Amino acid sequence: MLFFRFLKKYFSKRILLISAAVFFCINDGFSQLNTKVYISPRIKIGWTFFSGFNYGLDVTIGLFNIKKENPEINVCICPQYMMINYKGNVHTIISFNAVVESDYYRLCLGMGKAITKWGFHNRNSNNALGYNISMALSTDSRFTPWIEGSVFALSNGYWEFYGRPYYLSTSMFFRPEPYILYEKK
Repeated sequence: MLFFRFLKKYFSKRILLISAAVFFCINDGFSQLNTKVYISPRIKIGWTFFSGFNYGLDVTIGLFNIKKENPEINVCICPQYMMINYKGNVHTIISFNAVVESDYYRLCLGMGKAITKWGFHNRNSNNALGYNISMALSTDSRFTPWIEGSVFALSNGYWEFYGRPYYLSTSMFFRPEPYILYEKK
C-alpha cells in the first residue's frame, strides 16, 4: 500500500512518460511483435561500493516480446525494493523501471526514491529522488547466476545521509522460470 501511494505521489507523470516510451517508441523494423505477459520474481544479494551488503527483491512483469530469430527480446516493467547497509544504518531504494531483457542480458532504466530512517526508534526519515540504471549479464544455462551492475544516481546530487551523489552496486540473482499469464502470437 505504501509503495502505491509513493508511486502515485511522486512519479505519476514520469511513469506515464516511461510507459509511453516503452509502448510507442518501438521501431517498426522488428520482424514480429508478440504479446507475452509473464511474472518473474527475483531475490538479489550483492555489494554496494563505499557502503556494504545489499539485498532486495524485484518483480519483472513482461508485457510483450519482440521476436527475432534468436534470442527472444522481452519488454517489461519492474518495481524494485533494495536495502543497503551503510554505517550501521539501512538505506532503502524503491524504484520503478522499464526493462529490455533476453536470455543473455537485461537492461533497466527507471526512477526511484532513496529512504533512510534515523533518530530515536527510527521515527524520522529522509528521502532523495534519483534515477536507476542497471545492466545484467548471464549465460544460456539456468544454473548460472546473473551478475548485475547498477547505479542509482541522486537527482539533487549530494545527500548528507550517504555522502556521495550515487549508489554504485553489484549484485547476483538467479532467474527462475517465468510464470506465463497470457501469450498470443
